[in-house]
Amino acid sequence: MSRLWGDFNRIESNFDDLMEKVGDCMSCSFQAMLSYLEEGETDRVRKLNKSVQTSETEADSIRREIVNDIISGSLMPNTRIDMLNLIEAIDDIADHTEDMLDEIIFLHLDFCCLDEEKLQKMTELIEDQYEKMTRGVGVLFEDMTRAIVYAGELEEIESKVDAIEEEITRAVGRTENISAGEKMAHHSLIKNVSDTADIIENVGDNMETIVSVRKG
Repeated sequence: MSRLWGDFNRIESNFDDLMEKVGDCMSCSFQAMLSYLEEGETDRVRKLNKSVQTSETEADSIRREIVNDIISGSLMPNTRIDMLNLIEAIDDIADHTEDMLDEIIFLHLDFCCLDEEKLQKMTELIEDQYEKMTRGVGVLFEDMTRAIVYAGELEEIESKVDAIEEEITRAVGRTENISAGEKMAHHSLIKNVSDTADIIENVGDNMETIVSVRKG
């Protein structure tokens, strides 16, 4: 990002820290969710939940610092707005995954009919998607062509996640001997996981906007 930041080394470093903390928050959320499905609210799940909360808080603090630096800096107005949108889109990932886990634990939900293997496959795809997002943002102001390639890959992975979401949801819908309310709880969890991929793809959309503006 050196072409964007110039001498603003602190902003660039904080930006990398933001993506690391958001990634930690998302990863711990997925680990906690999968563990909860296997064993309920154990000490391991509670520790992971605490890690999620810590990472989200740290990410939010870094986000505010970056925003303050950008607003008070010398970036052009259009670039400033685009960067603020990008930062908010990245931070949305941490907010969403923390909320997803809070919903499960706070309501003490029971999931009896989920295909956990397919659900884990969804999380693995999303973890890979986030890694590609991180790489794309890292080269955004140095190699716009590569950044666009990464943005396209985010969309491809999101489509794969959507396909698995549909498979699991249909299987739950066909399950007998569970109430409509229980089916809705299952559907909510599946959708929350899948929506993470949508939010990451939104970061790619912001990347494409920045490239479009810079190319004129």
